[in-house]
Amino acid sequence: MKEFDLKDVTITSPFWQDYLRLIKGKTIPYQLQVLKDEIAVDVQAERKDDSLPAGKSHAIENFKIAAGLSAGEHFGWFFQDSDVYKWIESVGVILQSQSDAKLEAKADEVIAIIEQAQEDDGYLDTYFQLKFPKLKYRQLYFSHELYCAGHLIEAAIAYDKATGKDKLLQVAKRFVSNIAEHFGYGDNQIQGADGHQEIELALVKLYDYTKDESYLRLAQFFIDVRGKNPDFYREEVAANLADGLSDDNPMIDLEYLQAYTQPKHQKHAVGHAVRMLYMATGMAKIVARDFDAELYQACLDIWDDIVHRKMYVTGGVGSTVRGEAFVGPYDLPNDTMYCETCASIALLYFAYELFQISPKAEYIDVMERVLYNGILSGASADGKHFFYVNPLEVDVDSCHHNPGKGHVKTQRPDWLGCACCPPNFARTIGSIGRYIYLESGNELFINLYIASQLKGKDFVLKQKLIFHLKTSLKLLTLGYRRLCICKSLIGQKILL
Repeated sequence: MKEFDLKDVTITSPFWQDYLRLIKGKTIPYQLQVLKDEIAVDVQAERKDDSLPAGKSHAIENFKIAAGLSAGEHFGWFFQDSDVYKWIESVGVILQSQSDAKLEAKADEVIAIIEQAQEDDGYLDTYFQLKFPKLKYRQLYFSHELYCAGHLIEAAIAYDKATGKDKLLQVAKRFVSNIAEHFGYGDNQIQGADGHQEIELALVKLYDYTKDESYLRLAQFFIDVRGKNPDFYREEVAANLADGLSDDNPMIDLEYLQAYTQPKHQKHAVGHAVRMLYMATGMAKIVARDFDAELYQACLDIWDDIVHRKMYVTGGVGSTVRGEAFVGPYDLPNDTMYCETCASIALLYFAYELFQISPKAEYIDVMERVLYNGILSGASADGKHFFYVNPLEVDVDSCHHNPGKGHVKTQRPDWLGCACCPPNFARTIGSIGRYIYLESGNELFINLYIASQLKGKDFVLKQKLIFHLKTSLKLLTLGYRRLCICKSLIGQKILL
């Protein structure tokens, strides 16, 4: 199937226009101020734990220190770089549909700092550059180096597509070249994968954008190698201890990492919810471009397990704070649920990829459910306060005193020490136009009922929603049926 560029889709729905204006006018500028530590905000840890980073972001300052533009030490989570990359991607998707010279200039300034922070060999990860340079690619069970690389790739594509400026894309390509040199099945290469999936789906996007098949093959390697040697992470820890590079000797939970067997053999959603769904999204992307029956069956089994046994009515997934993870079937408590905003976003991505392989309404139904309920809940109406955890039930007194509910916040904080969700929200909602329409040959799929105009190669389609009692009753009767039309019908009115 073919996606339409964001510039080809004009949102006319007042509801979604308000969100796009909010993200461009309020959320993106606010997030940049937070990332640059320019304003005083209440940055809270995502759950009660005094060891977790809080108080400030420092994310852009980490890049400045790595670039030699500032003095100081790395602060924050070891995956903090990804917050900046997702912010740039948010800018990129907004600029694809509307130009803004001032916003573009601010992004260019941040990109210039990132470029200066990159090492000569292409490596780029401020945590390891500043704190543990001898442990690059040697702590994959937690490092998130390739996770950050994946978000860099996605940001670079979005920004190049929006502006034609390829500086960040070149940074991303150099980093991928460094990764390809170090990872693979060749002699003296690392035959393992990052603990947190993301690079898999990003590499497929880079393949789509550049048509360079080496990126697709590298994505396939990372999917294939995960779990191939279940002892990989334990061997990595043992080697670091033996070489005196680290005294870290953690317990390795292979289910948490989805590394207990190869993804093509996995049947259930287990472990960290975001990791699981980013991996599944990458698997589906690979299947759509180079069909693999085993990998596709694994996607279908994982999907079935999630939507029929492990998904809340909101589309939220990942019901426990312990590992931000999936648990057993039908274990879906309302008051201690986790349901991270990023997990809902990842489910949206997975459903969207599966629909492109097999256009079944069930995938779009879940997309719509999670979009309106599991994702929009992650940010306030002012665009400046954010939920990490999205509970269905909140007892204020219990949340303050019960340590088992320390992750459940009674109101959205200004920012989070683990700030993956705020920029993830902005980049996803900022690109809402991407999900409304798809094209396949002479067929046009209208996935989401969002008032909008689509400008195709040889046609223009307008989707209008007219609300009155008769229409509402018809929609209720139709349920979640979806619309696929022949392009030859465009120009005629189609009424539900």
